[in-house]
Amino acid sequence: TKKLGHKVTYHDPCYLGRYNAVYDPPRRVIQAAGCEIVEMPRNREHGFCCGAGGGRIWMEETEVEERPSEARIHEAMELEGVHVFTVTCPKDVTMYSDAVKTTGHEDVLVVKDLIELVHEAL
Repeated sequence: TKKLGHKVTYHDPCYLGRYNAVYDPPRRVIQAAGCEIVEMPRNREHGFCCGAGGGRIWMEETEVEERPSEARIHEAMELEGVHVFTVTCPKDVTMYSDAVKTTGHEDVLVVKDLIELVHEAL
């Protein structure tokens, strides 16, 4: 396998993380792909929903100043040198890819599912 050398942050998804308490295995896979993990302040059991849970993915949020996914992208942008936002939930891919665009960070931060990092490292 290749060592990718990416500096990444990882978002703990609701069901894998807080519901099933699976926190370390995704991080071990990221490290095995040769990436450095930089943790966001709210991680593991203190992470939060992307905003898609409970069918909210289909809601129009017109009266909201900042969506949960946008707040999370801003949090990731505070991390020095991070250019990859890694997720392990299909809803997270959608929500955070959109949030990267709506916050104007699409030239700096890319959202990747963990399996994409694995594929790149093979």
